[in-house]
Amino acid sequence: MIAPRTASAIDVRSPVMWVGAALFLIGAVRLLPAVFRSLTEAPGPGLLAFTLWSAYGIVGALLIYRFEMFERRSLRTTAVAFVSGLVLVPGIAMVASPALHGILVSLRGSASDWDSAIAAPLVEEPLKLLVVLALALIPGARMRSASDGLFFGVMVGLGFQVTENFLYSTQWSAQGADPQLVLQTFILRGFVTGLWSHATYAAITGAAIGYFFGSTRDLRTRSLVLAFALGAAMLLHGFFNSPLLQLGVVPSAILKGIPVLLLGLATLRWVHMRERRALRADARDLVPDEHVSPDDFDGLVTRRVRRRNRRIMTDRFGPTAALAFARLQRAQLDTLITAHDDGVGSARYVQAVQELRFAKKDLRAEVEAAAAAQPPAMAGGPGGATPPDPETPPAGQRPAGER
Repeated sequence: MIAPRTASAIDVRSPVMWVGAALFLIGAVRLLPAVFRSLTEAPGPGLLAFTLWSAYGIVGALLIYRFEMFERRSLRTTAVAFVSGLVLVPGIAMVASPALHGILVSLRGSASDWDSAIAAPLVEEPLKLLVVLALALIPGARMRSASDGLFFGVMVGLGFQVTENFLYSTQWSAQGADPQLVLQTFILRGFVTGLWSHATYAAITGAAIGYFFGSTRDLRTRSLVLAFALGAAMLLHGFFNSPLLQLGVVPSAILKGIPVLLLGLATLRWVHMRERRALRADARDLVPDEHVSPDDFDGLVTRRVRRRNRRIMTDRFGPTAALAFARLQRAQLDTLITAHDDGVGSARYVQAVQELRFAKKDLRAEVEAAAAAQPPAMAGGPGGATPPDPETPPAGQRPAGER
């Protein structure tokens, strides 16, 4: 693998990082006593909730990181985003949300079922957005596109979701609940509502932040997109917390979550289409065909296409050649991404091209070895195992019209 685009978001030359570090400490000071109380006042359920939500966050973050469409981002910057959502956002929210609740009560003279539908979105969504904004302003994070913003937004939102759900579970436990209720809460908030919770809200606003900084459109258009994304996230969050549609816990959660899920999927589709168009243009206009051609990119355009081509390679030349082919696919994507981010001729691009050449050489060796080991009747001819040119992925092997 090539080196990350820069070291990480931990950039001592950036004043934004130091402001973020100070806010992180403030959040930790506010949050950690609550976590400690949750674990000591009801040790059994508290430890169970801590274990379940820790595993939920770690597994979720690893899956998201593993199944990115094209790029592997800096692991350190990914960790900064996740931990900021885990500690900074809930810690600051624990101060801001009660204050806003108090303002709402003082304005009306009494509490209302709508308080959480107003206070939580107004506090939590801007805080999560500000974390992604801070990453965009730190040179070491190198946020360049809507795809970057969506990815880091998901990580911030997932971190916040883990902490909030842990505290929610242990608040129930401290009131006399047993481990069974903790498990029920874990299933409800982790899986029934998990797909349309904070990770999705932050993905929507994060994509808009990435678009704001990465798009070449005029400032007015980019600002409108950002305002729409933040407004939509707050409205959907408020609707989810509102007393509307009281049909039972699970039915209400599903019905209220459908608009969130639809907007989240639409945002993901929009981001993927933008990224795909940009990389296709780079393959056509920027990167020499000897490195990655437009035909090469047709074999990289989706995970489904890449998996299909790897299966074909496995069928023809065995699993070892398929692994070498997977490394070639990764090297081709890295070459496109470094050309897009840093330009052809940059140090990172030169490194990526070197790894691409090594990957082609390894694939050629594996294909030739596999072909030599096959019976003569299978080594060529129609439907045989004639070695493909390792300069490109297998051609014409994706379903017609698939992109």
